[in-house]
Amino acid sequence: MCTKGRINIPIFETSLKLDPTRHKDSVHLFRDFFKLPQGRPELKFLREIIAHFSRLPYENISKIIKLNRYFGSNHKLRLPEEVMDDHSNFRLGGTCFSLTFFLQTILTHNGFYCYPVMADMRAGRNIHCALIVQLKGVKYLVDPGYLLSQPMEINPRIPRLYRTEFTGVELRYDSKIGCYNLFTFNRHEVKWRYRFYDRPTKAEEFLQHWQASFSKNTMHGICLTKVTPQGLIYVHKTFMRETTFEGKRNFNIKKNYHATIHEVFGIEPQLIEQAEVALVENLQRERKYNTEDKPA
Repeated sequence: MCTKGRINIPIFETSLKLDPTRHKDSVHLFRDFFKLPQGRPELKFLREIIAHFSRLPYENISKIIKLNRYFGSNHKLRLPEEVMDDHSNFRLGGTCFSLTFFLQTILTHNGFYCYPVMADMRAGRNIHCALIVQLKGVKYLVDPGYLLSQPMEINPRIPRLYRTEFTGVELRYDSKIGCYNLFTFNRHEVKWRYRFYDRPTKAEEFLQHWQASFSKNTMHGICLTKVTPQGLIYVHKTFMRETTFEGKRNFNIKKNYHATIHEVFGIEPQLIEQAEVALVENLQRERKYNTEDKPA
């Protein structure tokens, strides 16, 4: 049955199993590309890895194109080798699921103990994900999908403040329901972003949420985010925002859309055009399956 507000994308394959230990080649690709030396599983090395990893942008261009090619198949998931290969060749990155699983793979192969957690946002439950890394009894939130460029210690007894180039981040623990809430702030406002429970998400459940992410409204328009030395750049469709700790500037990039994305993110116009065509085709397929799924 098709429920209101939900798009049904069929899944024909169920044999895929997510296992970070199977993707060692992607870790070698990452190290070679960023010229990252081997290190010990300590906080300093964790910060180095995340600093390099944060250079992979959040973008759904690659996800839109992959869905178009493998609609209804687990082949639409971009696993670590593909994510790294696409970044080195086309300056692509990924969305929170592909980035989180890739970073989990890198950390696992470098001796870190970590696990994914699901997060709830205003748009719905279990639509965001991040990692918890445990080092010497201390836990750290690592969030590649939200482009946090440093690990953030989590402690239910102590609220945490952390400042990036473009915003402040506050982590508060809600003892009533046992969850953490993440807020961002600048000189003018504070915004709630998401909540998560410090509870490991099993690989099978993580895969289910990843598959479900292809059915979300976020797949109906191109979206990109990138951290720069000056702040953060966010693009959604033809809207662009530059955010620094001092404030925000908004732009309409409709007239020079492809050129602006290429200049800011380094992504070739041909890929952007391919994603735009794929968006139309994907929407047509969604409508078809939603119509077929309704009762006669």
